[in-house]
Amino acid sequence: MMRLSMALSAAVAALVLGGATLLGPVPAAVAAMAVILVIAWGWPRQMGAPARLSLSVTLAAVGLVAVLLMLLWPPIEDGRSGAWTLFEPLAVALAWSTMASFVVQLVRGTGRPLRLESTVATMGGGLIAVMTACWVAVSRWTDAPAVAGLVLTLAIAVAAFSLIGLIPGVQGRPGVLALVVVPLGALLAWPVSALLGVGPQDRAAVVAAVVAVATLVSLTAATAPSARPRPEDRPVGTTLRPRRAGYALALAPVGAAGVVAHVMVGFLA
Repeated sequence: MMRLSMALSAAVAALVLGGATLLGPVPAAVAAMAVILVIAWGWPRQMGAPARLSLSVTLAAVGLVAVLLMLLWPPIEDGRSGAWTLFEPLAVALAWSTMASFVVQLVRGTGRPLRLESTVATMGGGLIAVMTACWVAVSRWTDAPAVAGLVLTLAIAVAAFSLIGLIPGVQGRPGVLALVVVPLGALLAWPVSALLGVGPQDRAAVVAAVVAVATLVSLTAATAPSARPRPEDRPVGTTLRPRRAGYALALAPVGAAGVVAHVMVGFLA
């Protein structure tokens, strides 16, 4: 049931986030912030980090800053290639989150356990929060059929790939999942994007984006909480409140797919 709830939550979140992105920046910002809050809520437990409240607050604050930057940053006037310039404020948000990760550990004081692990976990969670904010940036260009097709294709791909992980022969086997999901994504991305209105000159970029998100989902499966934890597994990340950790892990590739879409917007004609 744990993997079922993870897969369903990822599928629903992908479709909701994709639909909100098509509606405009404000709906995209609301949906992106909801995904970030779920990730912030469970990420410290998934990573087995102590001081979970302070880490969750830090990740939520980083995500809020990144989403607000994408929502309020002055519009770009030089076409969709201007989407790349929106990485500049995101880089600032990422740098701020890195500094905040160290400050949190300083506030905890000396002699606290797992300080290095907690710092790395916070930095990783901050990166995912910033990547999730990229969905808001993409929403500025969804009036173009190619970008709208890209968003829909990625949303459907993440949802489908997450559900494929429930197949008994694939579930819990990330190597097999990668061998199934990545080729399937490359095979289906072309016809699906064509049905969604993406022109032939833009489909190569969409196929590359789908392969990238397929890889993200496969990597997520490699670290999914196990129903039978091994002795060497960290108990905090696998047995203590696994549902909270599982939801955070499941939504991580959904949010990270935003940066894939953001990059590809600049390549679309």
